[in-house]
Amino acid sequence: MKKSISIAIIVIMFAVSFVSIAMAQQKPPDAEKVVVKVQVVLSRYEGDRRVSSLPYTMLATADSSAVSVRTGSQVAVAQGSVGADGKSTPNWQYINVGTNIDCNVKPEGSRFNVHINVNDSSYIDRQPGAARATTLDVPTLRNFSYGNSIILKDGETKQFVAASDKVSGDVVKIDVTLNVEK
Repeated sequence: MKKSISIAIIVIMFAVSFVSIAMAQQKPPDAEKVVVKVQVVLSRYEGDRRVSSLPYTMLATADSSAVSVRTGSQVAVAQGSVGADGKSTPNWQYINVGTNIDCNVKPEGSRFNVHINVNDSSYIDRQPGAARATTLDVPTLRNFSYGNSIILKDGETKQFVAASDKVSGDVVKIDVTLNVEK
């Protein structure tokens, strides 16, 4: 009887030690998550000439978690009002201009589904293409919004969108690059 109890205790000890070793070798759940670097380049072209190119780089976890970039300024825009004396007195309104990017990345096999929303607003001194003699020097506020998903593999760059601005004729292009962080 004592011998069978001793054997049972030894078997239990071996089982506990094997389970402990197996549990110690398992990776914690967060170690499985893949971190990627997503670069979004917002470029403006006048004809074939690139007039601006702004890169935005962000790190994202490839688990559909959201990552956002917000950059910009508040610009003062004068709004005139006529006083009792008939003179114009400006009132100032501050308007947000800049770029907002929301991104999430989800793995799909060896590739990644990158969903991006871009909202870009900018302020220009006067309406483009208008002659000064015929146009008041009033500011123009430009807005550009786009959202979509794209499938990318590690190190790949694709053009997300190319769209023309109705007022200026400028072409806005967005290129997206994905790199897996190692």
